[in-house]
Amino acid sequence: MKKDLIPKEQGIRLLDAQMTTGGIIDPVKSHRIPHDVACKRNYFDDEMKQILSSPTDETKCFFDPNTKENVTYSELFKRCVTDKKTGLQLLPLSDEAINAKEELTYTEVQSKEAMTQATVELNSGPFKGRKMTIWEIINSEYLTEEQRLDLLRQFRSGKITIEKIIKIVITIVDEKEAKKQEQSSFKGLRAPVPAGSLYDTKIIDKATFDLLQQGKTTPKQVSENPNVNKYLQGSDSIAGIYLEPTKEKVSIYQAMKKKLLRHNTGLSLLEAQAASGFIVDPVRNQCMSVDEAVKSGLVGPELHEKLLSAEKAVTGYKDPFTGNKISLFEAMQKELILKEHAMPLLQAQMVSGGIIDPVNSHRVPTDVAYQKNIFSKETAMTLSESSDENKVFSDPETDENATYGQLKDKCQKDPETGLYILPLSKPQSPTVVEKTYLYTEEQTQSDLTSTQIDIPIEGLADKPMNLWDVMNSNLLPESERQRILDEYRSGKITKERMIIIIIEIMEQREIIRNDPMSYKTIRRRITIEELYSAHIIDLETYNLLKQGKRDIRDIMELTSVKQYLYGTGCVAGITTDSSSKISIYQGMKRGFIKPETALSLLEAQAATGFIVDPVKNETLTVDEAVRKGVVGPEIHDKLLSAERAVTGYKDPYSGKIISLFQAMKKDLVPEDYALKMLEAQTATGGIIDPEFQFHLPADIAMQRGYINKETNEKLTDSVKGFVDPVTDENLSYAQLLKRCKLDGGLRLLSLGDKRLMFKGLRKQITIEELLQSQIIDQQTVTKLNEGLISVEEVSNSLSRYLEGTSCIGGVLVESTKERLSIYQAMKKNMIRPGTAFELLEAQASTGYVIDPIKNLKLTVNEAVRMGIVGPEFKDKLLSAERAVTGYRDPYSGKTISLFQAMKKGLILKDHGIRLLEAQIATGGIIDPEESHRLPVEVAYKRGFFDEEMNEILTDPSDDTKGFFDPNTEENLTYLQLMERCITDPDTGLVLLLLKEKNRERKTSSKSSVRKRRVVIVDPETGKEMTVYEAYRKGLIDHQTYLELAEQECEWEEITMTSSDGTVKSIIIDRRSGRQYDVDDAISRGLIDKNALDTYRAGNLSITEFADMLSGNIGGFRSRSSSFGSTTGSTYSSPMSPIPSIKAPAVIWNDPSEETGPIAGILDIDTLEKVSITEAIHRNLVDNISGQRLLEAQACTGGIIDPTTGERFPVTDATEKGLVDKVMALKKGWLYYEAGQRFLEVQYLTGGLIEPDVEGRVSLDESIRKGTIDARTAQKLRDVGAYSKYLTCPKTKLKISFKDAMDKSMVEEGSSLRLLEASSQSSKGLYSPYNASGPGSAYGSRTGSRTGSRTGSRRGSIDAGSGSGFSMNFSSSSFTSSSTGYSRRF
Repeated sequence: MKKDLIPKEQGIRLLDAQMTTGGIIDPVKSHRIPHDVACKRNYFDDEMKQILSSPTDETKCFFDPNTKENVTYSELFKRCVTDKKTGLQLLPLSDEAINAKEELTYTEVQSKEAMTQATVELNSGPFKGRKMTIWEIINSEYLTEEQRLDLLRQFRSGKITIEKIIKIVITIVDEKEAKKQEQSSFKGLRAPVPAGSLYDTKIIDKATFDLLQQGKTTPKQVSENPNVNKYLQGSDSIAGIYLEPTKEKVSIYQAMKKKLLRHNTGLSLLEAQAASGFIVDPVRNQCMSVDEAVKSGLVGPELHEKLLSAEKAVTGYKDPFTGNKISLFEAMQKELILKEHAMPLLQAQMVSGGIIDPVNSHRVPTDVAYQKNIFSKETAMTLSESSDENKVFSDPETDENATYGQLKDKCQKDPETGLYILPLSKPQSPTVVEKTYLYTEEQTQSDLTSTQIDIPIEGLADKPMNLWDVMNSNLLPESERQRILDEYRSGKITKERMIIIIIEIMEQREIIRNDPMSYKTIRRRITIEELYSAHIIDLETYNLLKQGKRDIRDIMELTSVKQYLYGTGCVAGITTDSSSKISIYQGMKRGFIKPETALSLLEAQAATGFIVDPVKNETLTVDEAVRKGVVGPEIHDKLLSAERAVTGYKDPYSGKIISLFQAMKKDLVPEDYALKMLEAQTATGGIIDPEFQFHLPADIAMQRGYINKETNEKLTDSVKGFVDPVTDENLSYAQLLKRCKLDGGLRLLSLGDKRLMFKGLRKQITIEELLQSQIIDQQTVTKLNEGLISVEEVSNSLSRYLEGTSCIGGVLVESTKERLSIYQAMKKNMIRPGTAFELLEAQASTGYVIDPIKNLKLTVNEAVRMGIVGPEFKDKLLSAERAVTGYRDPYSGKTISLFQAMKKGLILKDHGIRLLEAQIATGGIIDPEESHRLPVEVAYKRGFFDEEMNEILTDPSDDTKGFFDPNTEENLTYLQLMERCITDPDTGLVLLLLKEKNRERKTSSKSSVRKRRVVIVDPETGKEMTVYEAYRKGLIDHQTYLELAEQECEWEEITMTSSDGTVKSIIIDRRSGRQYDVDDAISRGLIDKNALDTYRAGNLSITEFADMLSGNIGGFRSRSSSFGSTTGSTYSSPMSPIPSIKAPAVIWNDPSEETGPIAGILDIDTLEKVSITEAIHRNLVDNISGQRLLEAQACTGGIIDPTTGERFPVTDATEKGLVDKVMALKKGWLYYEAGQRFLEVQYLTGGLIEPDVEGRVSLDESIRKGTIDARTAQKLRDVGAYSKYLTCPKTKLKISFKDAMDKSMVEEGSSLRLLEASSQSSKGLYSPYNASGPGSAYGSRTGSRTGSRTGSRRGSIDAGSGSGFSMNFSSSSFTSSSTGYSRRF
């Protein structure tokens, strides 16, 4: 009760009952004790006795049903009568008490109505996932009639609420379903096994499975079948040792302790037990998990870690890439466990009943293990051989090596238990390396624990420790510790000599620590080696310190070092007004903050380094803080417990010091408490190393096992373990720190009547944050505190920073004065999808999506839900919205800004520039962490902007003109486009005015690509022909025709209205000036009305339509694949039957410039560029294609990191995670197909590579030198015949590496080639980033019919209303006249 482990009211009630019935109970001795003894043992005190003997309302915790009054237990006891038969005290009940009815708060109708309105979603049972009313659940089979009536009675009387009923029914349902599952499942090795799993793995047949499903037999009955039970439990491992001289059976660990087995012999047998299911106690015939075995003493704690590692063969290993649970065999294949360690465990599983499937928690037949890939025939063959390699176990009887099967064959089956016991006639002879000890480990621990020693080290001299704790602490080096223990156990040194040696070592270490290469902190002395190993100082600084060229005191004063040694500052205290500051403990005592809030903040202080006295500006250990009265003794124990997050926890199994995270993983600390303290450590400088007792950088903490990536991400996202004492909000420690005031370097929580808060883009902003961001000045703060101005007035004046100025919120149609949202305008074909997307993206990235009709500002999710934008834009707009809410840094897990994400390569540079420009044009760069805009100077300071980016944005070049004016068809910056908008007088929103042209309306469909003249040569006649002629003759396919034709021409349709009202449609080539009148072509018979209708319907591209108008060849070829089955239609030329498609007769020139291979993958759903390996993990690329792309990188100079453009050897790339270890280690001879592939890759990227020659070598040069022959050169030049060994990650079609190069995009600046991929199908959805080559959607016109756009712009891709795209291309990397091209974005 004193430690707050139980509520005070409950504690008083139980103490009252103990006192009344004979005295306070001593739980250790298990009897009652007199009052004075109870006080002496601290089980009671005089103050509590006084409270109980002077009844008050607080101590009257019992209810007398006869008098209806609250009484003490003593008073109630006196009103009892003694039963003559039993002597028990019975409470008499009057008739009135018996007949008394509870006053009902609700009627039956009201109760039903309340329970019908309350709904809950169940997690199990037949109603799983469905929303059920409470009324339905309490009237279901889950509750008995008695339970139902009791719940109704309690609710109607007001004793329980609806919320309480929900908790009760969920518990009842879950318990019943768990029991039902237990009854319908088999008992597996670690978890229940459903019947379906046994049927799937052929352990039970169909008939048995059907009987189980029908309830005609039970899992228990089926389990009695030995053929089934051996797969469920197995455990036919070697269980123990039979001592023939004494006819005694002992456990393997006992045999080790009695020196009957050598340590290694016993350990390997115990590991085999752990890996085959359970540790076995042959004496009691019990099977236990490793943890249970250690707790019960069946094995010693020194073996705990090793046996837990072996037990993973049963419980499963975690795949570090997928996070999935995998088997022992799979872990061995992925090199998560050494083969020499895994093979003996697999051998033990095979011999003891079968390979274990850890996912389903049972053994499986061998053929099923093959199918599941948790075993292989090759491994089974290897293990079945009686080779020396498999003889990894030792026969203690003969001292010979043996397989597990051979050892088991020597075992006797115990008639009582059926366990396999290994007979032993004599102790196994010790090996030369094993030592003979006088004392066992237990005796040594007992002797050393009873001996106290004074530590001669500053800070520890007043804390006597026992010898065992000293030996297991960090005060001695590991090597010395082991040596001293061995010498003591061997009898070479006495305990007294041991103490002298320990003190000498400590003093020597202290002398070393006091040298100029170390520095004294509050807890310990820090050496420069420790700082360097933790990456707190770099190698250059370390060397300068070693050489004496820099002073360690100067280094310790550096901010970059101090933040790790002392942290960045915790919540040090509280301030009640502008002048006074008090400690958190004093704030609690004076009633400023609740005790639980104060304790939480003090625990955070202890767990992040020190208790702080803000008045004297002192940092203290918990003991010092209690001694100086900074905190009271009543919370001493709790704060000491929290301080162990700094000093470390003691592992009960190994005795070693472990970190807070490791203690949490071992269930020594509750998870929610540990996560709260870990988050506080992260917020104040980083996770603390319990050995060195200072903060660590995140990557070093992960390396040392003090945190893992998953937990680190959880700390950033979801841990909110602290409470703001003013607003009662649940916050993370990082958020709480931001609400503090800085006073003399200390962070103090302001406890004014109400902290002034301002509404930001996504959350509330403190006045302190606005002051730090230089958005308001101190004078304004003073006026606010004095009430001279209101928060509303200040908010209005700061709206530019709190919300921003208006972005382009919608469009205004000039002719009708109609207001439309951007999405509506697109749907009505008033603006193109590409233009609409850019404007919507700008809205999302500047704060909100706008509904200009209702004048609403919405998040992307809200806008999609309300239909303001369509679901096809949702993912892309959510991605843009991260410019407001922040991006996650994949390395640190922290939230970073748009600019920082762009600098780290998490988003494309051109895309980032467009969003940044929109933010600046609408009020300023957004700080996603604080949720408001920033002045430019503050954005510079916080790293959200820099001079280089400022120069880019202030120079209105093509790079920054990322937006399109649909009226003038110009590329503009966002600011320029906003200047052309008007402000809606009703809503104040900025709207884009859509003008209507009087003289001509034109719709364009064009492809702004590099102009070139393409000539096709007939391979049979040698005659040159146009692209269209080649297509008509069947020499090239339709898609190739469109790609080549659109590189020659830029067709556009113009609809002209003359003064007499006549409307004419003209098709014009913007490049050559050629133009065709559609009506004239019909009158001349070049096309007919049906051809025009097909074009108008979008089933004929503008390029092909223009070629038909030119009169070269009438009609057009049938393409059933393009727009349905039109074979034999009236448009097919009767003169030209469809010939078989031949390879295009194009000229191919050898690549002359060296270019890079595919460097990475562009995820078009998130706009991230990722490495090939990461793309494989995300399922963006299949494994085989991914491996081939990595091979292409390796054979042209090394593995590429797409974020930096650097190349690395395979070994270095493996360490950096660019290549999986398993893939990196694949070996084999260079077979012909692989050699051909590598030559093709080298050739396509600039020429062949010879190890001793600098640069690339041309084919002609290689033939001359004899490196390759003419036939190989001919094959390499025949690029159309290259093998299609890749699967396109976007279209899922088979492609060659040449095709992949053609499809790739080239990043501006880095010139890296990226291949587009999508994790989700984009079929039927418009995606402005899903740009394919021109003419790829060959059944439609490439363009829109409602607006025209001349030229193209860099950094943006626009799509028309059809399925084609308009984008700019760089010149081809291949110097050929083929279809090869590359794209720049």
